[in-house]
Amino acid sequence: MAFKKGQSGNPKGRPPGTTLAGKLRAAVGKDFDAIVKAVIDQAKVGDMSAASLLLSRVVPAVKPVQEPIPVKLEGETLTEKAGAILDAVSRGKLSPADAKLLLDGLAGVAKITEIDELTKRIEALEARQNGN
Repeated sequence: MAFKKGQSGNPKGRPPGTTLAGKLRAAVGKDFDAIVKAVIDQAKVGDMSAASLLLSRVVPAVKPVQEPIPVKLEGETLTEKAGAILDAVSRGKLSPADAKLLLDGLAGVAKITEIDELTKRIEALEARQNGN
């Protein structure tokens, strides 16, 4: 049986609750409160797996916060600024991880600058070609 391009063979989709996850939700649904109570009871008596499960679902993970570090990037060119970053690392003023973030940022700026310059050159060439 062949279907037309772009047309689904099952336009109504899969019926709700027929996936493995849907079946599991239906099976657990009627005993949900008892299951949660059992996990809590196990955590209370020292079951670290149960405690870990509860905490991972209830308490959000703590995310590290990056404190800003003022860095003076001396130099006119991106190359000179990259050199200033490496110099700050070598003098202990900047961590290697922070330097990597800054160098990645400079690389992004370099790529954007390159794209802008290429766009301008292409537009100038097209304007010259259309003007002739």
